[in-house]
Order: sequence, then C-alpha cells, then structure tokens
Amino acid sequence: MGHATSRMVSVRPGILLDGRANFPAMDLATTPRLATRLSRLLIAGILLLPFALLFVPWTQTVHGTGRAIAFNPVERPQFIVSPIEGRIKKWYVAEGDRVQAGQRILEMVDNDPNLELRLLDEERAILDRLRAAESRVRDIEARIRNLQNSRDLAISVQTSFLRQEEARLMAFEQELIEANASLEAAEPNYRRQKELFENQRGGLASQRDVELALQALQTAQAKVRAAQARVNLAKAAVEAARDLLNKVDADTAAVIDLERAVLRTAEAEVAAVRRDKAQIEVRIARQRAQYVDAPTDGVIFRILANAEQGGILVRAGERLAVLVPDIKGSDVEASLTKTDYPGIVTELNIDGNDLPLIRKGDRVRLQFEGWPAVQFVGWPSVAVGTFGGRVYLVDPTADEYGRFRILVEPDPDDQPWPEQEYLRQGVRAQGWVLLRQVTVGWELWRQLNGFPPTREPEEKQPGRPLGPVQSKGGK
Repeated sequence: MGHATSRMVSVRPGILLDGRANFPAMDLATTPRLATRLSRLLIAGILLLPFALLFVPWTQTVHGTGRAIAFNPVERPQFIVSPIEGRIKKWYVAEGDRVQAGQRILEMVDNDPNLELRLLDEERAILDRLRAAESRVRDIEARIRNLQNSRDLAISVQTSFLRQEEARLMAFEQELIEANASLEAAEPNYRRQKELFENQRGGLASQRDVELALQALQTAQAKVRAAQARVNLAKAAVEAARDLLNKVDADTAAVIDLERAVLRTAEAEVAAVRRDKAQIEVRIARQRAQYVDAPTDGVIFRILANAEQGGILVRAGERLAVLVPDIKGSDVEASLTKTDYPGIVTELNIDGNDLPLIRKGDRVRLQFEGWPAVQFVGWPSVAVGTFGGRVYLVDPTADEYGRFRILVEPDPDDQPWPEQEYLRQGVRAQGWVLLRQVTVGWELWRQLNGFPPTREPEEKQPGRPLGPVQSKGGK
C-alpha cells in the first residue's frame, strides 16, 4: 500500500505534498534578493529625497533683464548730424567701417551755389557798418574829452573870478572895520569937546574945536556907511560868482551827460553790429564746413540720411549716420584698471518691489545673449557660462513702467567678461542679484505664501532718519 501510494504521488510531479505547484522554470526566473533590496532602497531614497532637499542651501536672487552699455555717455552710440542745409555729394565710409577721430565721413554741397558769395557780400556790408559805428563812438568820445576839458577850464576861470570877488569882499570888510574904528574914536571925542565947550567955567574948548570934532564924527559916519555899502555889493558879487560857477558846472555836466548817453547808444549799435558780424561768420563757417569728420574713434553703425528723408537732400541738424564709439581700453578687463568709472557695464531693469533688497556692491550673476550657459538660480556656484558682477549704481527714481535701473560692473574677483570685440553694446543680458542663503524648504514656504525675499537690515547712519524727521531736542 505504501509502495502504491508512492507511485501514485510520483505520477503527478507538478503538485507537492503541501499543495503548492512545482514549476522549475519559475524558480529560475525569481528576482535575486540583492536586486530586491537595492530596489527597495532606491524607492525609499526617492521618497526621502524631497524631505532631504528641504534642508539643502538655496541662494535667494532678484532677477532683472537688460543690455550691455558703455558707462561713459560719450562712449555710447551717437548721431552724426548735418552742419548745413544741402545735399550729400559723397560718402567716404560704409556701414560697419571703423573710423578714427578726424577721419573724413562725407562731403556735402549747398543747394544754392552762390549762397557763399552773398554771405560774403553781407559780411562786407556788416563790416562797413561796424567801422562806421566804431568811428562814431570814437568821435563821441573825442567830443566828451573836449567838453570835459572845456568844463574844467570854465570851472577854473569861474573859480578864479569867485576867489577875486571873495578877496574884494575881504578888503571891503577890512575897510568897514577901519571905518567903524574911526567912528568909535570920533564919537567920544565929539562928546568930550562938546562937554568942554558947554562947561560953566567956559574956555576949556573953543567953538572951532567942537566944529572940527563934529566934522570928524560925520566923516567917520560917512566912511562907515560907504564901507558897509561896498561890503554889501561885494557879498552880492560873491554870491553871483558862486551861482555862476554852479551854473557853469551844471550846464557843462548836462552837456557831457547828454554826450555820454549818445555814446552808450553808439556803443549799443556797435555791439549789435558785432553780433550780426558773429552770426554771419558762423553762417559762413557752417557754409564752408562741407566736410563731416568723425568726432571720435568708433564704427559706423547705420547711415540714416537716405532713410530719414527718402533722398540725399538734408537739412541743417538732420541725422546722417550713427557712430558707435570705441570704449577706452582694448577689452573689458582693461576697463577695470580705471579708477574713475568702469568701461562697460550692464544695465538691468528690476521690479520696484525688489528695490529695497538691492544695495550697491551686491554680487550679481550675468548671462549674456550668445554665450551658452546653464544657470542654476539657487546654486550660482554650479552655474556654467555666467559671469560675475557687482552692483555699481541704483537709479534714484523709476521709469514710466515703475521699474528701476541698476548698473552692474565687472567683478574683479571673478572671471573676466568677454572682450569688447564680442561683448558689444546692446547685447541683451539677464542678471540675478544674489541675496542671502536659505534652505530650499524656507524658499518653498516663502513662495507658497507669496512673501518677498528678506535680507539683513542696513545699519542706520547718522543724519539719515528712517522715520519722521524730528527737531533738535525732540523726543
């Protein structure tokens, strides 16, 4: 029975005694235990990777777009304008040609071939007017000098006459003093003689003595009256001479002032004629400036004369061409040796919300158009094809779109920027101003909540209040 059972079991080899199927091929295709364990570790790593990344360092940035420009305004593209109204006779350059300062760019001719001759005739007429006006000024100045000499002579003569009258007055006053002295002596003598004559004793003075004393008294009184009259006449003569002196002074001064007014009018006419002369000289100089030369070294970017007017006729001041000056130094790296300002910079436009985050000297990563780059915003150290910079300037006001402009200069401690031959003005660029480092988790939390980046507050400097202005001594 036991043997029969064993034979019966051996008849069905695919079924084991415990009821499981026995498939040798399936046993051969079973996954190895090592692979199973590795797959489980990989799945666990993938599941744990996002949580691990939450603690990875991340650099916050402020993004901006712009272009490369020359820092010095005179080295930026400038227009070549027409100095006269006329037509272009010949171009000496073509677009893309490199020119040196003073090199001939084009030749122009005026529309009117006889305009210069007429301008020269007008200049000669103005010169004749100028000579006549200057001659009139000289004549008036000579008249003023003659009037001044005549005035001085008349005042001198009248002053001498006044001194003579004053001397006569002093002589007459002296005579009056002498006459008064004689009168003062004659009056007591007459009274004394009269008293002696009328004395009761009699015989002390004769009638003749009284008459002589009376005669002397009357003579003294007459001399006093005559001397007083001469003094009065002399005083009147002195006053008349003084008035005449003042009159001569006023009359001659009025005549001289009148001539000086005429002189000022003549000088104004001379100035007006000289202004006309300067204007006509400028017109002649512009008319003769039929050659336009390059103001500085650079490259002819565009020729605009035909594009603006549809022909070769141009007006004075019309744009003829665009010149892109060379930036001083053979390359951008050479511009770093300057101590006053950088040679070429990158201007970036940033949103007004990010302005408080940017300060002068902040590090910047730049990506220029035309240079292959792989940019990792949060990990600038592993970025490829980008260039370093520093914030050189932040504009004090926004543009019409509310954006602020910052200027980024090359970072001397980083890889030098491309040479000027390749990094030309106008090349578009993107920039990321580097802020502080945070974790990826913090950055995700900030982005989800819509919070702006943060940075350490700047120390308050004396004299720069952050709040309302307070008066001295205020609290």
